[in-house]
Amino acid sequence: MLEPPGSPTALSLHRARIAVATMFLVNGMLFGDWVPRIPMIKERIHAGTGPLGLALLGIAVGALLTKPSAGRLVARYGSGPVTRVGITLSCAALVLPALAVNVPTLALCLLGFGGAMGVNDVAMNAHGVLVQRLMGRSILSSCHGVYSVGGVAGALIGGRAAALGISPLVHFGVAAAALGALALAASRWLLPPGGESPGGGAVAADGRAGLGRDRLVLLYLLGAIGLCGMVGEGAVGDWGAVYLQNNLGSGAEFAATGYIAYSVAMAAGRLGGDRFISRWGGPRVAAVATAFGGAGLAAGLSAGRPFAAVAGFAVLGLGLSVVNPVAYSLAGTVGGDEAGPALAVVSGVGGCGMLAGPPVIGFIAEGVGLPAALGTVSVLAFLNVLLISVAGRRVRVPAVAPVPAESAS
Repeated sequence: MLEPPGSPTALSLHRARIAVATMFLVNGMLFGDWVPRIPMIKERIHAGTGPLGLALLGIAVGALLTKPSAGRLVARYGSGPVTRVGITLSCAALVLPALAVNVPTLALCLLGFGGAMGVNDVAMNAHGVLVQRLMGRSILSSCHGVYSVGGVAGALIGGRAAALGISPLVHFGVAAAALGALALAASRWLLPPGGESPGGGAVAADGRAGLGRDRLVLLYLLGAIGLCGMVGEGAVGDWGAVYLQNNLGSGAEFAATGYIAYSVAMAAGRLGGDRFISRWGGPRVAAVATAFGGAGLAAGLSAGRPFAAVAGFAVLGLGLSVVNPVAYSLAGTVGGDEAGPALAVVSGVGGCGMLAGPPVIGFIAEGVGLPAALGTVSVLAFLNVLLISVAGRRVRVPAVAPVPAESAS
C-alpha cells in the first residue's frame, strides 16, 4: 500500500486533501486568467489569426514535452515536493506571455508556461491518487471539479481585468504573486515523501520507470480513454460556437453559451462524481456517464436547434466529467509505487486528444460538414464505453481501509 512514513492521521489526510484541491484550484485559475487576455496580447504583438493559432499550440506542446520528466521526478523525489516546485514554476510562468514582443517569442513563452503546468499536472494528480488511496475513497473527481471552478473564476477575473484596461503584465504579475502565495501556504499540508518510493527503482529515459510491458499496455489503454474524452472537450471548445452561429444561425452572444454550458455541467459532474464512484466503482460510473453524454450530444445535434445543441453540449460535459479522474485513478493503481511515471504516460497520451482533436474535426468538416464532424464525438464516446469496460475488467482496484478518525491528533 502507498503510505508515507509515520502512518498519516485522519487529520493529516484531511489537510492533504485540502492542499491537493488547492493545487488544482490554482492550476485552473492560472489557465483561466490567461485565456481572456489573448485578444489584447494578439493586438499588441500584431499577430495574424493563423500565426497566433500556431503559437497557442505552445501550451499543449510544452506540457506534453515535460510530462515524462515529471514522471521521473515524482518517482525519484515523491509527488509532494514535485507538486510544490511545479505549482511555483507555473505561477511564475504566467507572466511570460505578457513579455512576448512577437509571435515567435509568444510561442516560446507559452512553451515555458505549458511546460511548467505539465510538471504540476502529473505531480498533483499523483499526490491526489496517493491521498485517495490512503483515505480509502474517491477524491480525484472533486479535485478535477475544483480545477474547473478555478478555470471559470480565473476567466472572470481575467475578463474583468481586460475590461478595465489593465495591462496583461500587471494583471499576470499580481495573479502570479497571489496564487503563488496561496499555493505555497497550502503546500505545507501535502504529505511528505515516502509512499511513492522516491529514489527507488530504475527509471527509463522516457520517464516510464520500471513499469514493464504488461503495465504499459494497460496505461496506453487508459491514455486512449482520456484521449477520447479530451477530443470531445477540444471539439466543443473550438467548434461549438462556430456550429451554433454559422450552422444554426444563433447570435454571437448565444453561441458562447455552448461551451459555458459544457463547462458548468462538467464542473458539476466532477464535484459530485466522487460519491457515485465510491459507491459503484469508477469504471462503471464512467461507462454509464460516457454513454449518456454521447447519446445526449447525438440528440442535440440531430434536433438542429440552438437550444437543443446547447443542451447536448451540457449533457456531453456531464457525461465526460468523470472520464479523466477515473482514468488517472486507475493509472495510479496500475503504476503502484511508480504512480508518477504511470500518470505521465496516461496524461501524455490523453493530452494528444486536446491537441489533435480540433484540427481533425475541422478536417472532417471539410468533407462532410460540421454537424456530422461533431457527431464523431458521439461515436468516440460510445467507443470509449467499450474501452472503459475493458479497462475495468483488467484493472483491479485494491481495497484500502481508510485511516480511522480516532487516529487523528
